[in-house]
Amino acid sequence: MKTISSANMRELDRRAIEEFNIPGDLLMERAGQGVAEITLDILNARMADTVLLIAGTGNNGGDVFAAASFLAEADMHVTVWICGSKQKIKGDAEYHLKKMIRRGIHPIEVAKDEDLSLERTPAVIVDGLLGTGAKGAPRGFMNELIEFINEEARRSFILSIDIPSGVDADTGIAEGNAVRADLTATMCLPKTGLIRPEAVPYVGNVEVIDIGVPDILKELAPGNMEAELIHRANLRVPHRSNEAHKGSYGHVLLIGGAVGTAGAIAMAARAALRSGAGLVSVLTPEEIYPIVAQAAGPEVMVHPVPHLEKLTLDFSKDWKKVTAVCIGPGLQPNPELIETLLQQCPVPLLLDAGALCVSPDQIAQAKCPVVLTPHPGEFERLFGVPVTDRWAQAKAASDQTGQTVVLKGAGTVVATPDYKLGVNMSGNPGMATGGSGDVLAGIITALLGRGMEPFEASITGVHLHGLAGDIAAEDLTQESLIATDIIRYLSEAFRMIRFS
Repeated sequence: MKTISSANMRELDRRAIEEFNIPGDLLMERAGQGVAEITLDILNARMADTVLLIAGTGNNGGDVFAAASFLAEADMHVTVWICGSKQKIKGDAEYHLKKMIRRGIHPIEVAKDEDLSLERTPAVIVDGLLGTGAKGAPRGFMNELIEFINEEARRSFILSIDIPSGVDADTGIAEGNAVRADLTATMCLPKTGLIRPEAVPYVGNVEVIDIGVPDILKELAPGNMEAELIHRANLRVPHRSNEAHKGSYGHVLLIGGAVGTAGAIAMAARAALRSGAGLVSVLTPEEIYPIVAQAAGPEVMVHPVPHLEKLTLDFSKDWKKVTAVCIGPGLQPNPELIETLLQQCPVPLLLDAGALCVSPDQIAQAKCPVVLTPHPGEFERLFGVPVTDRWAQAKAASDQTGQTVVLKGAGTVVATPDYKLGVNMSGNPGMATGGSGDVLAGIITALLGRGMEPFEASITGVHLHGLAGDIAAEDLTQESLIATDIIRYLSEAFRMIRFS
């Protein structure tokens, strides 16, 4: 999904109002309704009904007032704070303020520390303090309100409207205090600052609310030329035909495992199964074969290999029906084996973990499409430089190798030659757990095996992976999340993409 600047978003609003005669208060009402719907989903998941909405005196405040009206209509326990005097609120925001008051919600003006008291801790805090036009560090009491929100984040879910207050909507930089949101609900199109690496500590997940700006205006709006947001509304997984059989959905081969890391290849295999691969085969050292076979499950065809470091594959005979290969989960580095595969593999090849042990030049000479899935440490080992600029370095690595690069971590970046970067904002800190990367490798491999192009398979895979992790964390908490939980919740993630 394209991202745009704050100035271009203001121009979109102006044209929708002036050229398409859409009232500004209606656009604001739709924004508030979208915020309210997201808030209700969060409250329902927590079996709670208390929400604190904090407004500034600009248009973001108007979104807060509209959302508060919808939430009150849904019988939620609503409290609204205004940072400043409500006398400063004008235009469409004032219209929705008065509408909210008529509904019986009377906002509280907060201007000093003593005002920041609550009868009970809200399940959700909605941050509508500063909008996309705000520049520079927050000043005055706004600073203290932001600190209050961040302190309450230990007990409350934080939802920011359009951009976390204190973050620049174009650069993603916080020059002072900034709200650390769990989720940011942005209007119409995501703002470029939301996906910048600098914004990762503040943004959380990103949801895009349709406020009714005509599609033609969104299509014509200039987008950021470097990167786009990976969003489920733009993702598609291959359709499953009524006439299909197991061979229709690919036969993927996964190679890896070692003493002490047998679980890695087993999790990758199970993730590939849960991602729709018709057949999954595993080659693993014979000394860990019983462990892998049991952990991977009866659906996976596990083959013991006496000397994995001397493995040879005959793609014209034994493995002629394989549609994608993954090598690396749990594997000890073996440059000779990887070099051979790069030259002999006739189908898409994913290199993960222990397989990231050859030079970029060797990868560039591969005879097949390759997907690389390094975390920052593996990236440094492979390309010889520490990761200091995720966007630029992922793009440079892709250009150098001519292949698709998935630079993992918060705000995973997917790069492929001659195209914009894809930036993923699904996922959560609970996914920083052993085996999570192996699960991702299995998901992407399954999608490659089902016929998706490497870039499409990669952006779809990273988003599914993060989405499944988010659903799992909602049920289990981030603290209790483990890698196999991501596999368990993949079905829900696929459902969300299919019906977006």
